Amino acid sequence: MRVAVVTTEPTASRVPQFDRLAKRPGLDLMVFYSAQTTQRRRWSLELDHPHEILPGFTIPLERVLWHDYPVTPAIWSRLERGRFDCVVIWGWSTFASELAVAWCRLRGRPYVLFAESQLDDRRPSWVRAVRRLVVPQFVRPAGANLVTGARARAHAIAYGADPQRIWTFANTVDTRAFAEKAAALRADREAVRARLGTPAGATVVLHVGRLLPQKGVDTLVAAVARCASQPTLLVVGEGPERASYEEAAARLKVDAVFAGELFGDELIAAYVAADVFALLSRKEPWGVVVNEAAACGLPLVLSERVGAAGDLLEDGANGFLVAVDDVPATANAIETLCADPSLRSRFGARSAELAAAWGYEPSVASFYEAVRAAAAGSRPR
Repeated sequence: MRVAVVTTEPTASRVPQFDRLAKRPGLDLMVFYSAQTTQRRRWSLELDHPHEILPGFTIPLERVLWHDYPVTPAIWSRLERGRFDCVVIWGWSTFASELAVAWCRLRGRPYVLFAESQLDDRRPSWVRAVRRLVVPQFVRPAGANLVTGARARAHAIAYGADPQRIWTFANTVDTRAFAEKAAALRADREAVRARLGTPAGATVVLHVGRLLPQKGVDTLVAAVARCASQPTLLVVGEGPERASYEEAAARLKVDAVFAGELFGDELIAAYVAADVFALLSRKEPWGVVVNEAAACGLPLVLSERVGAAGDLLEDGANGFLVAVDDVPATANAIETLCADPSLRSRFGARSAELAAAWGYEPSVASFYEAVRAAAAGSRPR
């Protein structure tokens, strides 16, 4: 099968999966990216699959769409020339995806729709009204659907997807490699912690992610400040809010280490140094850092808006789910874990068990099955 993928940008969770798919026998893959980045992220990625960054220009619409809007009419000519048997289309909120759906329907070509939206996604009322009108026009004609997990599956079904034609294509990492590297680093954990600047003997609460308002780091700082055990907060990431979070930590007398961006083994070292992982996002369709933290055996404290919580968090078994911006509940969850090493150990072991099923291989197989089902099924209406 000759398959085109029309997607947003190269990301650390997708590129390795596309690399593997490009090597799969019986699959001729071409990936079209709308832009080098649509969320102003700084990636250092090597792409080992056929691809093209589409030419065009970008409209800054991050406040409305949560990402920029690249305008890339060239996708039409690329699909015309490509003689593709099936097109896999990422969502419905970029020009390239919208035009690709139009092309597939006009040319009678089957397509697979990928989505990571959630039903509890908080949007203005006018946005929700538009979505109710527009989204089913993308979902229902699709020959198959790919989703990130349980919450995205429920969303797809609510907008008209056939439950029997939905496969999971996870936002994930190589969880086995993360677990193995974490185990190796854990043998010298005190040295790892010293390199990161965390105090000896401290209980460490970790956040990994861009320092933006939507990530809820301000809520995390306020929650840690309430903890009687006085844990150390380790913040990995960069962003425009860093100075305000550092100021808040100092004002609230939180022992905080802002480590900046970390990659590779240095990032895994941060997970090894930590005792608890917290992600309190106000909006987070998935959150690949949850996969990483779970693979490294950490107990989790996640906000209700984190998509990965639908699959990688068992509330009360490997962590706690808290309402977004609920500082007292978050502080209670963190303090419960910080005060009980045996609880952290049990929860962390369960996190590792859950993460083990979320490696690359199941998603690569699901992608192939979805494409086969769409190509063999009826044409778009």
